[in-house]
Amino acid sequence: MAGNSCDFGVVVTTGGEFTVQTTGLTIFQNKKTVVPIPGWGLSDLIFARTRAAIPAGASVLRIPDNPAKSPPRDESKDTLKDRLARDLNAELAAYMREAARGTNCRHYIQILNAISPIGSSSYTVRGFGILNQDVVLGRRIFLHALAFIRIFDGRDFSIVRQSSALINLDHSLAVQRFLGKLVGGPYRELPAESFPTRPEDAAGNPALRDGVRAMLTESLDKTLPLLLGARPAARQSDARER
Repeated sequence: MAGNSCDFGVVVTTGGEFTVQTTGLTIFQNKKTVVPIPGWGLSDLIFARTRAAIPAGASVLRIPDNPAKSPPRDESKDTLKDRLARDLNAELAAYMREAARGTNCRHYIQILNAISPIGSSSYTVRGFGILNQDVVLGRRIFLHALAFIRIFDGRDFSIVRQSSALINLDHSLAVQRFLGKLVGGPYRELPAESFPTRPEDAAGNPALRDGVRAMLTESLDKTLPLLLGARPAARQSDARER
C-alpha cells in the first residue's frame, strides 16, 4: 500500500498476557499474577476477526503496537476525580496520532483490554484471565475474555464509536450489572479443578486457551459489525479500558 494509506488502520494492544487472580474476604486472600501467553495467538486472532468484520473491498493496514508510545498508568491512582480532571479524549487522540505516525488511513481501530468490576465489590478483572472467588461457602472459578473496541476518525483522531466486545448485545453493561452478572463482558464458570495450581501453568493449559479464544471470537464477531456498520453510533460501554 503506497505511503501506508488505507481505509482502516488496526492496532491491537492486547493479547499477550493472562491474569491468574484470587479474591477473598480478607486482603491476605487476594492474589494476582500476570502470565505471558505468546503461544496463544490472541493478537493475531483479534486482527483476523477485525479484518473479517471490515466491509469487503476496504483496504486494511495492521499497525504494530509500540507500548512505548502509550504512557504507563498507575491504575491504583486512577480515581473518578483523576479521570474527571483529565481530558481523556485528548489523551486518546494523542496516543493514536503517535501510534499511526507514518500512515494515512480514513479510520483507525484499536482493540485493547476492558476492565470490569467483580460484582458489587471494589475488585476488578482486566483483559484475559481466570478468577478464583474464595468465599464462605466455597470457591467459584470464572474464565473471562474482556476486550474493548475503539474507532478513531483518521483526520482529527476523534473517537467515532467505542464499546466493550459483548456476546449479549441486547443488554448494556449497566443492565448486566442490574441483572446480577458477575463480570461486565464475556465470562463463564469453570469447575474448581480448572484453577491452575501454579499461575505459570496457565500458559500451557489448552482448555483455558481455547475457552478464551472462543469467547473472544464470538464477542468480536458480534460487536465489530455493529460498530463498523451503517447504523447510528453504537451504544458506548460503561466499562473501563486499557
